Amino acid sequence: MERLGRITTSLPDLPIDRRMTYGAMRRAIVGLPVTVSSAILPDGLWGCYDDENRVILIDRRLTYTAKRCTLAHELLHWRHGDTGCANNSSKQERRARTQTALMLVDPAELALLEHMYDDDLWSIADELNVTMQVLTDYQATLNTSPNGRITFSDTKERVFNA
Repeated sequence: MERLGRITTSLPDLPIDRRMTYGAMRRAIVGLPVTVSSAILPDGLWGCYDDENRVILIDRRLTYTAKRCTLAHELLHWRHGDTGCANNSSKQERRARTQTALMLVDPAELALLEHMYDDDLWSIADELNVTMQVLTDYQATLNTSPNGRITFSDTKERVFNA
């Protein structure tokens, strides 16, 4: 990846996928030009990316599921060369949340779990090894798709009626 100031001319592929645990993700990114460390972060902050130093910090008090989702999220900020997220409604933050959800949630597995757990979102998130935030971000992504035709329950319908 060639960086020219804040402009990224090509985005690196992330060597992670939805089947990986937090530990497997940490091992897979060892060769990337970004450092990942844990620290005790201020309350409410699960992770952050510092573009100037190319460092991702993840709160060490989080569960492994939360660390996994936070790592994927912060890696996406790194991948895009984001310099900071002022709030949850910034364009960069919305993009990172959407891409994290799409990266970590398998639609077929989600549809099966939704059927198994009768829409119990906490149990579904637990089985998918994602946080409730990632699961609800995934739902929001499907419910606001550009063509307006795909919804969360449509995913379930397509899997069971295929």
